Amino acid sequence: MDVLMNFVVVLAVAVGVAGAIGVLYASGLRLWAAGTLDSAGNAHLGYRIVSVLCFSACVAIVLFALWLMIPVFH
Repeated sequence: MDVLMNFVVVLAVAVGVAGAIGVLYASGLRLWAAGTLDSAGNAHLGYRIVSVLCFSACVAIVLFALWLMIPVFH
């Protein structure tokens, strides 16, 4: 029973992290597209800044996962 519970916990965390990366990346793409110039020539830098933060969070999550998986970093 303990092995099954450990499997369920790992599965739940993996699905949650994969979903979070997907949502962050999709949000970053959408916000990047919304940050273009409008018809008056005004830039929407707020969208671009939040987009870069979403992409940065994706990179941070992937790097942390690699740090956890590769034992030479510990």
